[in-house]
Amino acid sequence: MLVVSNNPLMKGGENVEFVEGSFRDVLVNVRDKVFLGYDLVSHPLFASSRMMFSPFRTVILGKRHHSSDLEQCQVAENAIILFEKATEHRNGQPEHDMGYAAMDLRLHESALQEISILVDAHAI
Repeated sequence: MLVVSNNPLMKGGENVEFVEGSFRDVLVNVRDKVFLGYDLVSHPLFASSRMMFSPFRTVILGKRHHSSDLEQCQVAENAIILFEKATEHRNGQPEHDMGYAAMDLRLHESALQEISILVDAHAI
C-alpha cells in the first residue's frame, strides 16, 4: 500500500509519499500513479463537498500492476476536473488549515480501519 499526501500530519509516516504542494498536486500525483498501474484504494475526492476546500488530501493506493485500469484512470482524471470546477472561485482560508489537516488525518485513519475489516473478512 502507498499513501500519497500533502498533509503535514502525515509527513514521515509509513509508506507515505509526501507531496510538497497543493490538494491539486496530490490529485495529479495520484492520477499519474494510477496511469502507471497503481490501484485506487480510497477515492481521490472527499465525499463531502465542504472538504473540497481543504488544502490537504491523503489518498491510499494499492499495489502496482503491469497495466493500468481504464476505469480507475478516468476516476483519477475526473477528480482533477471536478476539483478545479469546485474551487476555481474559492480563496483559501489559512486560519482553518490545522482543522482541515486533522480532519484529513481522521478520514485516512477511518479508511485504514475499513480496509482492515475488508481484508480480514476476505481472509476467512
